Amino acid sequence: MGRAPRTAGAAALTPDPVLGFYGPGSRMWRINREAVLLGAGPAALLLQLAHPLVAEGVAAHSDFAADPTGRLRRTLRATLALVFGDGPAAEAAVRRLNGVHASVRGESVDPEARALAERYRALDPALLLWVQATLIWTSVRAYERWVGPLTPADREAFWGEARLVGTRLGIPLEQSPADWPAFEAYVQAMLGPGGPIRVTAAGRRLGRLVIRSPLPFLPGPLATLMTLPAVALLPPSIRAAYGLPWGGRRAWLARTLDDLVRLWVHLMPPAWRSMPQARAADARAARGGRAARYDRAPRPRSEAGRA
Repeated sequence: MGRAPRTAGAAALTPDPVLGFYGPGSRMWRINREAVLLGAGPAALLLQLAHPLVAEGVAAHSDFAADPTGRLRRTLRATLALVFGDGPAAEAAVRRLNGVHASVRGESVDPEARALAERYRALDPALLLWVQATLIWTSVRAYERWVGPLTPADREAFWGEARLVGTRLGIPLEQSPADWPAFEAYVQAMLGPGGPIRVTAAGRRLGRLVIRSPLPFLPGPLATLMTLPAVALLPPSIRAAYGLPWGGRRAWLARTLDDLVRLWVHLMPPAWRSMPQARAADARAARGGRAARYDRAPRPRSEAGRA
């Protein structure tokens, strides 16, 4: 296992023993507690694999093709521990993610990947930033589509919280967008004609597994139907690059499923629609008497000491 990357400010950022990296007042807890956001997972993965160098690394070093459901489950478990875990659980998630990434490196094979770099490295901050950005971008789109609106302040805080904890995963602050408008501009530049996002043959092969793997027990047509809301979150250019049919009946079905998800969210009490990890974190914060006192994004100790 490789050594965790150290970046400016990363050494100073340590999780709270009870609350972890975030807490009851954070947008990270508020947004990611919604269980329906799991439905956006395929969209985030497809965007990640649309980067030729990410697709190279996953294809060469991952067991995704052999066990896509298991890999998705392990990734989700680590992500939820990073968001909702207490201090030890959050630190363990950081070590696991950094350790896995440290072993992923090699020579680019696909011509479009080689056009970007002859070699890929999962600990490349540029690739880590794209992976993080896909999670934030799809979470915001899914929350606003299925749960409710977010204010500009909500989006700003959500990205600010993710950006700071990203330093522990190898993304220096100076290499990540400084605010939400800069974040949106970054995503559009990555997706635009001059950006690096191109769906390669490896990406398309892995993308078929992404669409199928979350629901392996369902017949193919029904699994495709259930992933339509996630596919609807993707930019049209990405859907087309993956060869995913759209428009007409599929778009109508996606809108109908969106309506059903919104209805479910409206009818369910907040506790019933929250992730189990979020409910456990709420209870842990309440037992520690921390719920009322923690209402800000995580900051390095050097900043917190000046507050």
